[in-house]
Amino acid sequence: MRVIPFLVLVVACTAAPVSTASPTPLATVAASASPIASPSATPTATAATFAAICGTISDFVGDSAQTNGSFVLNSPGRAPIRITIPAGRLGGSAAGYVCVEVLAGSPHPLFAGFFTSGTPGFVASGTVPATTAFPLPKGFVLPQACAYVVPPAVGPDQIEWKVDCGSANDDARGTLGPALTQQGWVSCGSGLGAAQWRKNDVMLTVAESSLAPGDYPRITQFARVISSCS
Repeated sequence: MRVIPFLVLVVACTAAPVSTASPTPLATVAASASPIASPSATPTATAATFAAICGTISDFVGDSAQTNGSFVLNSPGRAPIRITIPAGRLGGSAAGYVCVEVLAGSPHPLFAGFFTSGTPGFVASGTVPATTAFPLPKGFVLPQACAYVVPPAVGPDQIEWKVDCGSANDDARGTLGPALTQQGWVSCGSGLGAAQWRKNDVMLTVAESSLAPGDYPRITQFARVISSCS
């Protein structure tokens, strides 16, 4: 996603209702027939921001009241992504194609619930990219090789997304650059660890990851764009 004067863009976000997830038919829960996997321990009807990753579950390890569990989400064209289940969060098992809400975690994103079909965080099987977030970057669709792994950080002047691009996390500019160009973005130059792009009155920056556990490449869009790039 680029010190050059910039211009004013307002990225407007209106929170959409986020239905809490029922596992049926995506998951089964021990000793409970009621829905599990709402985005928090207490079901909530809406969320201001969220990040969701979709894929087919493998390598499932259940959590308990004392220990974390985990599973891997697989989607063609994207490196497998391991998700940590916090202790006591799921308490059952899950299989098949799912879309899960994720929160920031280290070294892996944290499971926060399932999105069911028809809810804002659900991406139908076979659709790419197999990930979504609210809000999404304006004018840019993430390539299938990457996924949103932390809810967007919405501030008064900018919105930031963290994305996992697998083995390409050490070259986010090289990974996201072709997708930006294909989608009509113009490069405004690249500096140390970051590159700027512009499309109409929107500017975004792609910043590299430090590669420390839990850190990821960042896409940032600004409410005040100050660039002469055209």
